[in-house]
Amino acid sequence: MKQPEADVLATAARASRATLLAAHATRQFELPLRFWRQQVHFTTPASGRPGKALSALAGVPRLLARFDLSVDAVAAQLGVDAAPLHAVLGADDGLPAVLLDAEDAVAATPEAARQARSGAIECFRSVDFGHTLRLFRPAGLALDGCIDDLVDVLTGVADPHTPGDYPIDAVMWPKAESGEEIAWLCEVLGAIEQRIGLPAGHIRVQFLVESARAVERLANLAHAAGARLAGIVWGIADYSADVGLPHIRNDHPVCDWARCALVNAAGACGVPAIDSMTLNYPTPLHRGEELTPTQRKANRVKVLAALQQVHADACHGIELGMSGKWVGHPLQAWLVLAAYREALPAARLAQDLADVEAYQQAVAAGTGATIVGTGMQAYMADRASDRHVRSRLRRAAAWGLLPAAQAARLGLISEAERTALAAPKP
Repeated sequence: MKQPEADVLATAARASRATLLAAHATRQFELPLRFWRQQVHFTTPASGRPGKALSALAGVPRLLARFDLSVDAVAAQLGVDAAPLHAVLGADDGLPAVLLDAEDAVAATPEAARQARSGAIECFRSVDFGHTLRLFRPAGLALDGCIDDLVDVLTGVADPHTPGDYPIDAVMWPKAESGEEIAWLCEVLGAIEQRIGLPAGHIRVQFLVESARAVERLANLAHAAGARLAGIVWGIADYSADVGLPHIRNDHPVCDWARCALVNAAGACGVPAIDSMTLNYPTPLHRGEELTPTQRKANRVKVLAALQQVHADACHGIELGMSGKWVGHPLQAWLVLAAYREALPAARLAQDLADVEAYQQAVAAGTGATIVGTGMQAYMADRASDRHVRSRLRRAAAWGLLPAAQAARLGLISEAERTALAAPKP
């Protein structure tokens, strides 16, 4: 082929490539780093005293003492290192995310719905959440109260004098069924943002996958949320009812199949996948001040079994690619946070950092692939494996397990993200 003809072909291909890359760019966005800190979604009814949820971890020692338990005793029962359990209680991080629930946790009466809206508005306006993500779950599309939940709460928390301090980070939409439904939600949120003076897209969206139809339409649901999307959440109980499973079982093969679909959809959008709640709460069999030794022992056995289950469920989700888990009890929050710490221990992070440094040195020397690690742990590193390690380290930075300055130096986070991570709590 003559050179001029090759140049014409190359020029046309470059132009079409640029068009294709531009189209891809419109479908991609970088989720703010703080939304990767969702290892725990602590849900609490919007009615009552939802602000108490923020002190859930502070109440763990008292709850353990109530059942004659210690941190070391729980670790021994679980067969795990006690250090992560102690570290969660010793950290000053608070809960990653708190969800004020105006849907399933609220009685299906108009008065209960009004109380939930009032409680949510009061909590979001008056409580200091610190670095905790602030989530709100309204009633779903099929319930008449969904419009009032959205409009009354999202406008009721707004302060016209300080629109930049808007106190809700995301709406968690329940029982999502179609892309048209999510598009409608985003349209309503857009109108609310315009009304209260927020930038378009400021209020993020998460949606709950709770039905066979939702699993079937995951791609459409995620696409409809667009750049508002901040997470996809798995709801095992409603799904199990929908497909007719004989039991709500966390590791049921059908549920794991659905989990894998959800993890893939979340990964395609670059957002966290959040696992379902463990329904076996660590609550006592016997209540009251004057319990017999036998009753106290039965309570301790029941609570330990429930803690073992939530920890096992969290580890199971982590292995499948989940980035967080939905919980409803302080002891559950504690165990799940410990499980995520276990998933990224100090030794793993140190090795990852050494591998990133070694690969960078190889690239600087002109090598595209190299062997990193030592002994039996040595492996071939290239751009793909380096990306995997960097993804893990970026999450470690978001979770506060990797110093922000070190993460920024390696290019894992931006300078703006470093500043945000290093900033003191409000």
